[in-house]
Formats: sequence, C-alpha cells, structure tokens
Amino acid sequence: MAKKKKKGKNKQVIRKPLTRKEGIKVFEKKMYEFLINKFPHKYELRFTQKEMKYMYIYRIVVPNPVKTEGQNTSANELNRIGHIIQKKLREPMLCHDGEWYSTIELGLLYCYFNNMNNNNTTPQRRMELWQYIGSASKIELSPDQITMHYVAAFRKTVTAISSVRNMIYSLDLRETYCDPNNPALEFGHRLGVGYASKKSIDINGNSRLVYRFVLPRIHNEPWYGQMYASDLKEVYSGNKKMLDIYIQSHALERLRERLDLLDEEAINYAIYENFDALQFTILSNGYILITIKLFQCKVGYFIANIIKDDFVIRTFLFITHATTPEGDKLKEICGLGRNDVPYWKIDRLSTFMNVDAEQYPKLSAMFEEAGCGDLFKLHNEEFSVEAMQTANLDGLRDYIKSGKQEVSDEVLESS
Repeated sequence: MAKKKKKGKNKQVIRKPLTRKEGIKVFEKKMYEFLINKFPHKYELRFTQKEMKYMYIYRIVVPNPVKTEGQNTSANELNRIGHIIQKKLREPMLCHDGEWYSTIELGLLYCYFNNMNNNNTTPQRRMELWQYIGSASKIELSPDQITMHYVAAFRKTVTAISSVRNMIYSLDLRETYCDPNNPALEFGHRLGVGYASKKSIDINGNSRLVYRFVLPRIHNEPWYGQMYASDLKEVYSGNKKMLDIYIQSHALERLRERLDLLDEEAINYAIYENFDALQFTILSNGYILITIKLFQCKVGYFIANIIKDDFVIRTFLFITHATTPEGDKLKEICGLGRNDVPYWKIDRLSTFMNVDAEQYPKLSAMFEEAGCGDLFKLHNEEFSVEAMQTANLDGLRDYIKSGKQEVSDEVLESS
C-alpha cells in the first residue's frame, strides 16, 4: 500500500480569493457588527443592496506579507507576522469623544462616510446616516488620513517584534493605491529581515559585548544607526564623518527594569520612537545623555560615550537618578541622596502610576521644580502590565520633611 504523503509544515497560509458576492456578504456582516457595537440604538440601521455595494468598493484590503526576494524567510514566519499585523489593526488606534476606534473600525467608518457623502445619496438619507453615528461624524478620514492610520499599525508591528539582540524587520509597502475607477485601498507588503550583529570592545580594560544598533523601518531597509561626527565635536576628534551606534545589553536590561510597566513590545517601540526623533545633550565629563520619552513625557536617559570610533550606549538612567540633571536638582531641593532614590522606589515608572499629584501637592511641586514633573502626567496613561508596584510615598514625604532624620520602624515596615 502506498504511503500517504505528510502534509507540509511550512506552508504559508494563502486564502482562496472570495468572489465579489462572497466578499460583499463578509463585508456586510462586519459593517453591521461595527455599527451595533459602536452606536447602539433602539432601531438597527439598514442599507440597501446598492449602498452596501458602494461601501464595499471602498474597502481596505490587507493580505499577508510576502518575503523579499533573495531572503530565506519561512512561511511560518510570514504567517506569524501577518497574524500580528491583523492583531495590531484591531487594537485601539484613535480616541474620539471618549470612544476608542481600532484601525479596522476606522476603515469601516471610512466606507460609511463615502456612502454618506455619495452624490446619489438623498439629503434625507444623508441626515439619517449622519445622525446615527453621532459625534463620530466629525472624525476626519480622507484617503490620506486612513492610509496614515494603517501605516501606523504596520509600523507598530515591525517595531514591536524587532530586537537589536535578535532580528530587525522592515516592511516595504509595494502597493498603496486609491484608484478613482477602483477605490479599494490595498496594502501589499514585502517583509525584510535583518539579523543582529555584535562585537566585543574594550571598556576600562574589560572586554564587553555590544550590539550594532539597528532600527526597523517602513518603506525602507532597517536603519543601521549612525551619529554625525560633526554633532559630537565636543567629545570626538577622530577622522570619521559618521560613527556607528552600538548598545550594551546592560542598557537594555536597565531600560526594562526602570520602565517596568512596559512589556517587550512596548520597550521596542519606545526605543524606535525616541531614536526616530533623537534628542541628546553632551555633558562636560564627556558622556552623552539621550532623552527617552513616553507619551511625550521625559522619563530618563540612555547614557553613551565615544569609545575609539564608536558611539556606545552604556546604560539607562531613570530621570530621578542622582547623576541626571533632574536627579541632581532633586538632591539640591530636598536632600535626596544616591541611595535614597532606590530605597523609596522612585527610580522606576510603576511608582508614579500609583501617585495622585493632588494627594501629595508639596511632593509633586518639588518634582516639578526639579524637572521631573512629567512623571505625574503619566498617571492616567495605560500600560500593558498585570501588576503595579506600590511605593510608600507617605514615608518619603515625612522623610524629606524631617530633614533626612532617622526613619521610624513603622515607616520601614510599610515600605
């Protein structure tokens, strides 16, 4: 008896294209589910067949990525990335009037708007459609704007899954079009993969492993980080015009420890976002502070220096650390020393998520004066975490008030 052939385990999932009739049926179901969930009414809005067909032609199509020619990206990997993209498209993207919309929901709203503003739609019907979605009618969704939202989801995907210690991804959007004769917006994308590179360098007489600093990109190959030597004249006098950026594992571990509310994906995205709009300061001791922000609020610094002809990121310091400009100011204002910051747990993000600035007005005022006030602005932001660390801020307040005198046993036990 002939043996049955085993099914391949490494085949990319390629869905059979739907017929137009099947596609409209699937689209119709998604549209009604969206409207019922987002805009509950006593009555259900219904569309004519003509309206549904008109909205369907404005649909947004996102197939699985394909591999870049010449790269040996497995089908399993392409399927995995495709799944992550779909997940990102379903995550909250835009908040309007207190309601969050995912990218896919914005895509459905885009189709709805096109039908509402169709020249063949009567004024009475247009008014009905406009009133049904309430304040959502004020959301601006031109072809360029909806494209921007989808590209943002793609960017979140590649930044979240890329790691300088493993692999760095890029997505080349090879087709993005909005043809008046066929206005369906389709995103075809090729996945590119870059692999981490590392080397050993001598730091203070010790051999240390560093990773080439590489960031993911949309539309382009991964960015191999470099700094202009002309921007570093205060600390570099060599002959190179560009200095390659490297990063120690220690810096990545410290970043993860101090920004302890962020999961791996959020950490990767934070690194990308801050280097996409790089801000740095050169100190008199030769070190370079690279500003790290979350939600436009400063939370700390990568610390770097020049080693031979390389720009090396050595560690990460939370903004309250004694050797940062803000930490130094904090010490000057309230007398907090190097060991006080970790003792009172004010050297990590989670501490400040449990703080209501109104409950500690004098404490928050001191942090504001020191330049750390942004930390209290993060109080209402959401982070992907299961648990949050509790800090004894009542004890810290009393500690500062007493002029750093001996802390009572009760305070120590509760810290």
